[in-house]
Amino acid sequence: MGARIHITKLAAADRQLRAAMRMYFAEEDELAIHTVAYAAYGLLRDLKAERGLDEAADTYLASIFYVVRDYRRGALPMHLANDPDFMAAVAALADQIPIGPDSKYRDFSATASPEAVRHFWRQRGKIANFLKHADRDPAEALVEDDLDNLVLLLQAYSAYRDLARTACTNEGTVFELYIGSSDFPIREPESTVGKMCSMLASHPESERRSVCMQLIRELNAQEIDP
Repeated sequence: MGARIHITKLAAADRQLRAAMRMYFAEEDELAIHTVAYAAYGLLRDLKAERGLDEAADTYLASIFYVVRDYRRGALPMHLANDPDFMAAVAALADQIPIGPDSKYRDFSATASPEAVRHFWRQRGKIANFLKHADRDPAEALVEDDLDNLVLLLQAYSAYRDLARTACTNEGTVFELYIGSSDFPIREPESTVGKMCSMLASHPESERRSVCMQLIRELNAQEIDP
């Protein structure tokens, strides 16, 4: 009898998250993507809590930190920088928080009230709960436009990076490139990452996900056949 393979919770979340990313880039069913991605996110949330980390508070912090830091750097994407109402709100926020252009995310922390945490998970888990339960309101319907798989994948991937000490997976690397390709202008366009983001950005948005899927296939094939 062969050796039995034991899978840790983090390894399970890693596999689920990688699968959800592949499903997203392959443009598979959005509900199926959400189910797999949220399963990974739930594991990662609990693993962070076990280490004394609050995923809700971390998400709130990240949403503020990177916007304010990029505002200080003058590096916000053009569609945000050209929105006067958004910029006024960010400027007011920046005046209250000591985040500078060279600040590091790891140097900051945040806490969230129990009410804010409950609100976060109630909103974040709304679709997952709809897909999981049919006994409470079997006639309930879901508004398909409420699906936000890209945001869910971003949050799950960020939570994974908070926990993992290993290098990025191929799926994670391509996911980061995909996110970077949406920046305008592309950040550090002469760097290797910047050139890859520019390559993706040169494709119409309707084709970009399929290009990412092909990149993942090629990278994974290289691991199998070095």
